[in-house]
Amino acid sequence: MRPAPTSSAHEFASGVALDLRETEHLLDAASARLADMLASAFHTRGAANLGAAAGQKAFNAAAKALHTLTAARGELVEAHGHAERDARRMGLNYSLLIPGESKPEGDETAPATPTGRLAAV
Repeated sequence: MRPAPTSSAHEFASGVALDLRETEHLLDAASARLADMLASAFHTRGAANLGAAAGQKAFNAAAKALHTLTAARGELVEAHGHAERDARRMGLNYSLLIPGESKPEGDETAPATPTGRLAAV
């Protein structure tokens, strides 16, 4: 799909950020669906009176595909981080087209704040 022309660097950065976010969500959905399919196949194989070897090569291939999707998502998240750092360095507003989505500050998530008994320690 050919991108629509943009009138500013801010719109360009925001469009790229939106596309990256939507692609991340699509990979999440595809990965979740594949994981659900694998779980269902494992759970229902026995109920269908099929031996343990039935479908093993298909399970292996699907599990490999899930691993590949997971690795691809990680690469895309890394690309998103690079693009975000570049936009910040250039002073670009990359959130013009994106409704609020919380993101951790910096490159890592903040540690969870202890609650309950752990907070008293």
